[in-house]
Amino acid sequence: MTYSIIGILAAIILLIINRDVLLPKDKNALTATQKNYRGFLAGVMCYYITDLLWGILESRRMTGILYADTAIHFVAMAAAVMLWTRYVVSYLDDKNRFGIILQNTGRCFLLFEVLAVVVNFFRPILFSFDSAGNYHAGGARYVTLAVQIILFLLTSVYTLRITSMTREKAVKHRHMTICLYGFAMVLMIAIQVFYPLLPFYAMGYMLGTCLLHSFVVEDEKEEYQRELEEALAREKNQKIELAESREALKDALSSAEQANKAKTAFLSNMSHEIRTPMNAIIGLNNIAMNDPSASDKVKEYLEKIGASAQHLLGIINDILDMSRIESGRMNIKNEEFSFARALEQVNTIISGQCQDKGLHYDCRINGHIDDYYIGDVMKLKQVLINILGNAVKFTPEGGDVSFLIEEDRRFDRKATIRFVVRDTGIGMSREYLPHIFDAFSQEDASSTSRYGSTGLGMPITKSLVELMNGHIEVESEKGVGSVFTVTVTLGESDRKSTGTADGDLNPHELSVLVIDDDRIALEHAEIVLGQIGINCETAESGWEGIDKVRIRHGRREDYNLILIDWRMPEMDGVETTKQIRSLVGQDTPIIILTSFNWDEIADDAKKAGVDSFVSKPLFAGSVMDEFREAFRRKNESLVKKTADLKGRRVLLAEDVPVNAEIMIMVLSMREIEAELAENGRIAVEMFESRDPGYYDAILMDMRMPEMDGLEATRVIRAMDRPDARTIPIIALTANAFDEDVQRSMQAGLNAHLSKPVEAETLFEILESLISAHE
Repeated sequence: MTYSIIGILAAIILLIINRDVLLPKDKNALTATQKNYRGFLAGVMCYYITDLLWGILESRRMTGILYADTAIHFVAMAAAVMLWTRYVVSYLDDKNRFGIILQNTGRCFLLFEVLAVVVNFFRPILFSFDSAGNYHAGGARYVTLAVQIILFLLTSVYTLRITSMTREKAVKHRHMTICLYGFAMVLMIAIQVFYPLLPFYAMGYMLGTCLLHSFVVEDEKEEYQRELEEALAREKNQKIELAESREALKDALSSAEQANKAKTAFLSNMSHEIRTPMNAIIGLNNIAMNDPSASDKVKEYLEKIGASAQHLLGIINDILDMSRIESGRMNIKNEEFSFARALEQVNTIISGQCQDKGLHYDCRINGHIDDYYIGDVMKLKQVLINILGNAVKFTPEGGDVSFLIEEDRRFDRKATIRFVVRDTGIGMSREYLPHIFDAFSQEDASSTSRYGSTGLGMPITKSLVELMNGHIEVESEKGVGSVFTVTVTLGESDRKSTGTADGDLNPHELSVLVIDDDRIALEHAEIVLGQIGINCETAESGWEGIDKVRIRHGRREDYNLILIDWRMPEMDGVETTKQIRSLVGQDTPIIILTSFNWDEIADDAKKAGVDSFVSKPLFAGSVMDEFREAFRRKNESLVKKTADLKGRRVLLAEDVPVNAEIMIMVLSMREIEAELAENGRIAVEMFESRDPGYYDAILMDMRMPEMDGLEATRVIRAMDRPDARTIPIIALTANAFDEDVQRSMQAGLNAHLSKPVEAETLFEILESLISAHE
């Protein structure tokens, strides 16, 4: 019963002395070392329990259960030693090779002991019991004790070495306690070798854990408490310093906001002041270009002046955009827009540039793309045109520019769209790539002088992409080319393209033939048209398409629509159209598909029988719109209504004489009569003095003395006369900020044109607004 008595006593003492470690109030409050120590105590407790049971079972001669308890006893003994090595290495926090080897040796010892216990069931190598229930030690027991002696000895030597390098006195005392404990356990185990039935091993653990807790754990906790108090004192000082820093930051922020407001006001004023003479330069240049008396040499000079003026205007726009981004005044709109139309506009610009420079341009859509999304279409087009324009600019003649669009993933009514622009241009060095998005960054001066660049395009593009919850990546190799990958987040639109409008066309009843030499383009057409229920057949050449048309025509089942790629080998789209028209006549609408500007072939294509053109990549909505337009033209059921501008009378409010003169000359190009008001007050008086309907429209400059354009518009809209609320009023302003447009609309203006004003744009707006007014 000696083992049981010692086991009970040792377990009680261990629980009382180490209760704060074994049963802490907050487990998260224990450090990693203390958790390792708690594991060691748990291993010792298991050993005590087996000792306690061993004495009871041995006295009652319950040999079967005693055998199992003894087996667990040996495993618990090895586990306690393994956990001790882990605690020592963790406590000393000396991550060297020896410490790792010591821990791994402890694990191996535990594994060895488990295997020895398993083997002992078949062959008694650790222990055995005779028929009378007497315990007999096996050879493996002595190996077990010897390994324990070695491990305890190694931990003590290891601790002694670390102690010799430690200077703090309190830490040295703790280290020496651990070291002496190891040596004491070596002595106890050595005695246990010769007296296996005496509980020296358990007594060593009992006394040792008491000493460890008193001289190591308690001392460590006190030191930790002191460190915690010092940390709290430092935190209090930091809070005081933080409060002082916060006040300083508030003052600095207030100063920065004032400076930013001053900067914004300055740029807004400068925008007006710079755009006003630019308006005169570009306006007079356009008028001079259209002067029939100007010689070819003069027109050549004027073209260069116009190009330089447009370049200067682009620089002004870049600087203003950069200023708005830096000041946080760049707003991103969330409006529904036609993705197909936006992409068509981008492709029209870029394909024209590629054609002029002799580049091959390819635009593809991978997978499904909606016809409508919610976002800022103007900013999106600005990003795409900037990146694609750079690809065109830096790619020599004969090179390739490709544009891939694909949808990545959707979540919470948001769609992630990826745009990949790849070119075979001059490329960039690896050293320059990290700086490509820095403002005014140039890789070398020679490229700047050769290609022309402000160094603001890429920073603006990156900022716009980030404002659209996206990111931009670039890969490039000098002399090989570049790849730009832009990812933006757009909102899902509830508006889906069904291909029908007012029930005039039913896609499910349509049969369409697509002729293209590109297999991928054909597969894309099948997917896009199939999504709205159109039966789509394909042909990979003009001859194959003609054969299919001939067969269907012979059965009197002509296709409702034929889509033909323009550029195909052997027979292009125009020639294919001629051949088809000779077979089926003029009834079937034929639409040309192209990634290029079709202006140069428009006349020949019309003569060949082409009804319309659609830009690649293909969108179902675009096809149906063009089909519907061609269908209506053939049946003469829809004619676009626009107002005739000849003889119309316009009130022009403009305080700058040269700008007024230019605008009057521009209006006279369409035989529009203009009456000039030098400021907003005079414009109000002139409108009020005339009979209702006298003026067809008002062109209102925004910045004028006495009364500006916004105030003049508000006064006119508030007049008690029938045409005050309906007469078209168009803003003419040098201010290009989005908030300026919003203010114009809120004041009652119908349209907002930024100076310099494009003549054709002005005429289109006047035609549509006057027509709607009438």
